[in-house]
Amino acid sequence: MEVQPDCIFISDSFEKYANNDRCRVSKERVKDFLDRGLMTQDGVYQRYTETLSTKLSSAYGGPSIVENIRQSFQQLRDPTTGYLSPIAFKHLFAERLSDSEVGTSLDASALLLDILISHAFYPFSPPHVDSGLPQIDENAFLRAVSLLLLTPARRIKSKFKPAVHRMYGGTWGPHRGWYVSVRGKDASDFRRRLFRSIATPDSSNTNTSSITTIPVPRFEWLGLREDGSDPEDDPTQQFVVVEDEAEASIDILDVLSETPPEADTLTMNPFRESYRMVLPSLPQRTDDLSSLYISTTKLVALLKLIQQIQRENTENLVSRVEEVGGNGKVGWEGFETVISEHSELLADGLTTIFRLFTKAEVGNVPK
Repeated sequence: MEVQPDCIFISDSFEKYANNDRCRVSKERVKDFLDRGLMTQDGVYQRYTETLSTKLSSAYGGPSIVENIRQSFQQLRDPTTGYLSPIAFKHLFAERLSDSEVGTSLDASALLLDILISHAFYPFSPPHVDSGLPQIDENAFLRAVSLLLLTPARRIKSKFKPAVHRMYGGTWGPHRGWYVSVRGKDASDFRRRLFRSIATPDSSNTNTSSITTIPVPRFEWLGLREDGSDPEDDPTQQFVVVEDEAEASIDILDVLSETPPEADTLTMNPFRESYRMVLPSLPQRTDDLSSLYISTTKLVALLKLIQQIQRENTENLVSRVEEVGGNGKVGWEGFETVISEHSELLADGLTTIFRLFTKAEVGNVPK
């Protein structure tokens, strides 16, 4: 279900009426998953790999695309370590992008590798390594490519649709409506993911206590319009209970709710809210969005690369980025200001680039 533009947001805490049988059952099921050891990071990755494989097969007409991506990984695999070879990956794209106008100030293939690494370990942060790069296995490679091929929402006329949430009917206090079981995604989720994939912690940022939050719907119902109007075509209005969540954990909760260890179509899966008890047992992102930045050079390089791939003029966009990032850095707020109206361009460009791995043969590359 979609949250309507004229909805009324309710500031009451969700817990105000959450002490009911449906909510208790939801929490008990998640606690049972936790007690049985089903909510480990490895378990989450395994289920998410399966979920993304199913979505990708459905979107691209069959399971052969998943097998092709796995074969692409095998061609890029380091025979010694068994993990993705950064040299092979960079060589492949350096060869493909040899005519790129990105320039010599930044290696475009290294930029794409950064994006791949971040998506490979989503919804968690890539593991810290003392030297070199995090090791990407076949499943992690599949997850990364799948995320980059599956845009956050279906698009109509080149525009992302608003988020559509998965819901279950129920009662919250005196209100009969729908509980949110899975939060829908929209273009803003894509932008957050992209920003994090190429951002760097800002050592000059002294505001370490800042926490970026995102409003998340918990429950909604339909009632009479509060303004007293009663239009013949729609006499009701949507009311939505919304609570702010820390951005650093929102993606983890999304994936947990999307991939329950045991799907139950008879009694319905647990609500998204119930998975909050799992967070302390999983790795957490430590960098808030406000403490990250992208170098202006890197963001301009990405935009010029997308321009070449999509054959669209981004000169005005590049100029705005250079203006916002005049000090050499583009923070989250600046990124949102400049990029928010161009989400589709970036999403389509990255999809086009990483579609290379949907072919069974990516070419001869050194290991």
